[in-house]
Amino acid sequence: MLFFLKELVFRGYDTLGLDSTDPYRPDKEQIIAYLGQLEIAATLGAVMVKTKTQLDTITNKEDYTPAIVGADPDEEKSGYYQWLNGKWNYVRDLADSITRLVNVGGSGNAITADLRLGVSLSAVEFAFFVPAANNAGAVTITVNGVTKPIRNGLGNELGEDDIQAGYPAMIAVMEGQDGYVLLNPANVEAVVLAAKEAAIAAKGEAVDAKGAAEEALNQLETAVTQASELAFQRFNKLYLGSFNVNPSADNQGDPLEDGALFFHKVEKKIKVYSEDDSAWILATPDTSDFFHKSNNLSDLISKSAARSNLGLGALAVLGKISGGNINNRTIPGSKLQEDTVTDAEINSAMLNILKNRPQVVALYSDIGDDASFNLTRSGSTYTFETAQPDTSYVVDAIGQRTVQGNLSYINILGLNTKSKSSFSLSGLRLNSSGDISGLSGKFDVIVYRVAN
Repeated sequence: MLFFLKELVFRGYDTLGLDSTDPYRPDKEQIIAYLGQLEIAATLGAVMVKTKTQLDTITNKEDYTPAIVGADPDEEKSGYYQWLNGKWNYVRDLADSITRLVNVGGSGNAITADLRLGVSLSAVEFAFFVPAANNAGAVTITVNGVTKPIRNGLGNELGEDDIQAGYPAMIAVMEGQDGYVLLNPANVEAVVLAAKEAAIAAKGEAVDAKGAAEEALNQLETAVTQASELAFQRFNKLYLGSFNVNPSADNQGDPLEDGALFFHKVEKKIKVYSEDDSAWILATPDTSDFFHKSNNLSDLISKSAARSNLGLGALAVLGKISGGNINNRTIPGSKLQEDTVTDAEINSAMLNILKNRPQVVALYSDIGDDASFNLTRSGSTYTFETAQPDTSYVVDAIGQRTVQGNLSYINILGLNTKSKSSFSLSGLRLNSSGDISGLSGKFDVIVYRVAN
């Protein structure tokens, strides 16, 4: 609704606050509407003020007393209020969802405009305005300081001359679109073009024939009027308005046309008529069919079906895996040959410690009747059946303990000529007499390696 103030109804000039414009002649309909507001306020005991600050100075009213703030500079504070529990409580705004933009200016590609007094930008869903210039490409419009793009119904940037000076433009707010949607790309009717060309031709040919030129201009004016009426009729057949249910005919009672639009007041959505479907469908996609990133795929209808479509097996949802979950020979051998195990579930730290413990890589035993592993012996020389990668190995000999009289001796190992393929031993022994002699007796030879 448009809220009337005395400053507006009885202003001195056409543009409120701009003394350079023409003197304003009060409009009887506005005066009647303004007096009607005062009568309603008097009947209801309502308070009518211009700003919220003025309203806050009025106190000690009876509970449920209504009030109207009609033109606060902060448009979010304009609206209906009610006195309750010792304060003024906001009820709702004054704005219409359909309005006409005023003070249209700017350029063809960067339009500027204002809202009519008492209308809130947040409530506007449909607006009319008359452009001041043609566009040459993408278009933005700044309304009350808020800038948004204007695109076509498919969400694409506007083409050249989609908006034309003097041709009424109709824009709407649609769910899923960032900005406004232009409902009627400029479309100069053939009758306007023909009349305009006729007027220009007549004016050029009748420089001295003032009467003929005036007649041509009159014809142009008539044609423009007819074109405007045709454009409105066409718009009225395509945009039917607001309804609580899907309409079954257009506003003239004729069958619905393909592409007709209306606003469903219950569902709060704009719908378009499809002749192929013989039904009304949403003009924009239903957001219930979208995935929302904040849900992290929790809005999937069937997660098991999605996993199957992606080729994911049952292992995808297990917290841990047992032997029964793994098919035979399904783990590549290379995965079992890694130097370290890092899976915390099987205590990789302990496995890595065991990896660095000494390993027996070869042995030879005299005591065990020539038992050997990876070693052959010839005298004091031992040869590896499989050569070692380097000489970083340790040789240990466990000698036989022998007793002579009251004394004992222990064979003491000596090692020389060490290589990757073989090594030689030269033993030492402490005799009972105290001197040292060569290694003798039976003993075991063991070769250790700490790490490869």
